[in-house]
Amino acid sequence: MLSQKINENRNNDLILNTLWNTSPNIDLNNSQHLILKEKIDKNILSYIEQIEKLSFEYQLFRDPNMKLSDLANKLNVPKSHLSYLFKYHCTISFSEYKKTIRIHDAIKHIEQDYLKNNTLDSLSKEVGFTSYNPFFTSFKEVAGVSPIEYSKNLSFGN
Repeated sequence: MLSQKINENRNNDLILNTLWNTSPNIDLNNSQHLILKEKIDKNILSYIEQIEKLSFEYQLFRDPNMKLSDLANKLNVPKSHLSYLFKYHCTISFSEYKKTIRIHDAIKHIEQDYLKNNTLDSLSKEVGFTSYNPFFTSFKEVAGVSPIEYSKNLSFGN
Protein backbone atom coordinates (compact mmCIF):
# COMPACT_ATOMS: atom_id res chain seq x y z
CA MET A 1 0.00 0.00 0.00
CA LEU A 2 2.81 2.40 0.89
CA SER A 3 4.69 1.72 -2.35
CA GLN A 4 1.50 2.46 -4.30
CA LYS A 5 1.18 5.86 -2.55
CA ILE A 6 4.85 6.63 -3.22
CA ASN A 7 4.37 5.71 -6.89
CA GLU A 8 1.29 7.93 -7.13
CA ASN A 9 3.27 10.87 -5.71
CA ARG A 10 6.24 10.17 -7.98
CA ASN A 11 3.82 9.98 -10.89
CA ASN A 12 3.17 13.70 -10.41
CA ASP A 13 6.70 14.39 -11.68
CA LEU A 14 5.87 12.93 -15.07
CA ILE A 15 5.43 15.44 -17.87
CA LEU A 16 2.47 13.60 -19.35
CA ASN A 17 1.15 12.20 -16.06
CA THR A 18 -2.45 12.34 -17.30
CA LEU A 19 -1.59 9.69 -19.91
CA TRP A 20 -0.13 7.20 -17.48
CA ASN A 21 -1.82 4.94 -14.96
CA THR A 22 0.73 3.23 -12.74
CA SER A 23 -1.84 1.08 -10.95
CA PRO A 24 -4.73 0.28 -13.27
CA ASN A 25 -7.56 -1.93 -12.12
CA ILE A 26 -7.51 -4.59 -14.84
CA ASP A 27 -8.63 -8.18 -15.19
CA LEU A 28 -6.20 -10.22 -17.21
CA ASN A 29 -7.44 -13.42 -18.86
CA ASN A 30 -4.48 -13.84 -21.16
CA SER A 31 -1.75 -15.99 -19.58
CA GLN A 32 1.02 -14.12 -21.42
CA HIS A 33 -0.26 -10.82 -20.04
CA LEU A 34 -0.37 -12.30 -16.52
CA ILE A 35 3.28 -13.31 -16.86
CA LEU A 36 4.19 -9.85 -18.20
CA LYS A 37 2.29 -8.21 -15.34
CA GLU A 38 4.44 -10.10 -12.84
CA LYS A 39 7.64 -9.02 -14.60
CA ILE A 40 6.67 -5.43 -15.33
CA ASP A 41 4.59 -4.12 -12.42
CA LYS A 42 7.52 -3.52 -10.09
CA ASN A 43 9.30 -1.50 -12.83
CA ILE A 44 6.30 0.35 -14.29
CA LEU A 45 7.22 3.83 -13.06
CA SER A 46 10.84 3.39 -14.06
CA TYR A 47 9.78 2.40 -17.60
CA ILE A 48 7.47 5.39 -17.87
CA GLU A 49 10.16 7.78 -16.60
CA GLN A 50 12.66 6.37 -19.10
CA ILE A 51 10.15 6.67 -21.95
CA GLU A 52 9.49 10.31 -21.09
CA LYS A 53 13.19 11.06 -20.76
CA LEU A 54 13.85 9.63 -24.22
CA SER A 55 10.78 11.43 -25.55
CA PHE A 56 11.60 14.90 -24.27
CA GLU A 57 15.36 15.04 -23.69
CA TYR A 58 16.60 12.99 -26.60
CA GLN A 59 13.88 13.77 -29.17
CA LEU A 60 13.73 10.13 -30.15
CA PHE A 61 10.38 10.64 -31.86
CA ARG A 62 11.79 13.06 -34.43
CA ASP A 63 12.64 9.96 -36.44
CA PRO A 64 9.64 9.56 -38.81
CA ASN A 65 10.20 5.79 -38.90
CA MET A 66 10.18 5.35 -35.11
CA LYS A 67 8.52 2.08 -34.07
CA LEU A 68 7.75 0.46 -30.74
CA SER A 69 10.63 -1.97 -31.34
CA ASP A 70 13.03 0.98 -31.75
CA LEU A 71 11.91 2.38 -28.41
CA ALA A 72 12.32 -1.06 -26.81
CA ASN A 73 15.87 -1.28 -28.18
CA LYS A 74 16.74 2.19 -26.85
CA LEU A 75 15.38 1.26 -23.42
CA ASN A 76 16.99 -2.17 -23.58
CA VAL A 77 13.72 -3.89 -22.68
CA PRO A 78 11.68 -6.49 -24.55
CA LYS A 79 9.12 -5.10 -27.00
CA SER A 80 6.45 -7.20 -25.23
CA HIS A 81 7.03 -5.14 -22.05
CA LEU A 82 6.32 -1.90 -23.91
CA SER A 83 3.30 -3.38 -25.69
CA TYR A 84 1.91 -4.36 -22.29
CA LEU A 85 2.76 -0.94 -20.85
CA PHE A 86 0.96 0.96 -23.60
CA LYS A 87 -1.99 -1.41 -23.53
CA TYR A 88 -2.63 -1.38 -19.78
CA HIS A 89 -0.83 1.65 -18.34
CA CYS A 90 -1.30 4.34 -20.96
CA THR A 91 -4.59 5.99 -21.89
CA ILE A 92 -3.52 6.21 -25.55
CA SER A 93 -1.88 3.86 -28.04
CA PHE A 94 1.80 4.01 -28.94
CA SER A 95 1.03 5.74 -32.26
CA GLU A 96 -1.10 8.34 -30.44
CA TYR A 97 1.70 8.80 -27.90
CA LYS A 98 4.21 9.31 -30.71
CA LYS A 99 1.93 11.92 -32.29
CA THR A 100 1.46 13.70 -28.95
CA ILE A 101 5.22 13.86 -28.32
CA ARG A 102 5.81 15.27 -31.80
CA ILE A 103 3.18 17.98 -31.28
CA HIS A 104 4.70 18.89 -27.90
CA ASP A 105 8.02 19.19 -29.74
CA ALA A 106 6.41 21.40 -32.42
CA ILE A 107 4.84 23.64 -29.78
CA LYS A 108 8.22 24.09 -28.13
CA HIS A 109 9.71 25.05 -31.51
CA ILE A 110 6.91 27.54 -32.19
CA GLU A 111 7.38 29.06 -28.73
CA GLN A 112 11.09 29.47 -29.54
CA ASP A 113 10.26 31.43 -32.74
CA TYR A 114 11.08 28.59 -35.14
CA LEU A 115 8.49 29.92 -37.59
CA LYS A 116 10.23 33.29 -37.79
CA ASN A 117 12.78 31.82 -40.22
CA ASN A 118 11.18 28.48 -41.19
CA THR A 119 8.00 27.14 -42.76
CA LEU A 120 5.32 24.97 -41.19
CA ASP A 121 6.31 22.26 -43.65
CA SER A 122 9.90 22.28 -42.37
CA LEU A 123 8.58 22.26 -38.78
CA SER A 124 6.46 19.21 -39.55
CA LYS A 125 9.53 17.35 -40.84
CA GLU A 126 11.74 18.61 -38.00
CA VAL A 127 9.48 17.00 -35.39
CA GLY A 128 9.10 13.68 -37.21
CA PHE A 129 6.09 13.92 -39.53
CA THR A 130 6.61 12.80 -43.11
CA SER A 131 4.51 15.63 -44.53
CA TYR A 132 2.53 18.71 -43.59
CA ASN A 133 -1.05 17.33 -43.80
CA PRO A 134 -0.78 14.73 -41.02
CA PHE A 135 1.14 17.29 -38.94
CA PHE A 136 -1.61 19.90 -39.37
CA THR A 137 -4.38 17.42 -38.51
CA SER A 138 -2.46 16.08 -35.50
CA PHE A 139 -1.62 19.55 -34.26
CA LYS A 140 -5.27 20.60 -34.28
CA GLU A 141 -6.26 17.36 -32.58
CA VAL A 142 -3.66 17.61 -29.80
CA ALA A 143 -3.40 21.40 -29.31
CA GLY A 144 -7.01 22.27 -30.12
CA VAL A 145 -5.98 24.92 -32.66
CA SER A 146 -4.02 25.00 -35.92
CA PRO A 147 -0.26 25.72 -35.78
CA ILE A 148 -0.87 29.20 -37.26
CA GLU A 149 -3.57 29.97 -34.68
CA TYR A 150 -1.25 28.76 -31.92
CA SER A 151 1.54 30.97 -33.21
CA LYS A 152 -0.79 33.99 -33.48
CA ASN A 153 -2.10 33.41 -29.95
CA LEU A 154 1.51 33.48 -28.72
CA SER A 155 2.10 36.79 -30.50
CA PHE A 156 -1.00 38.31 -28.90
CA GLY A 157 0.11 37.07 -25.50
CA ASN A 158 3.43 38.91 -25.72
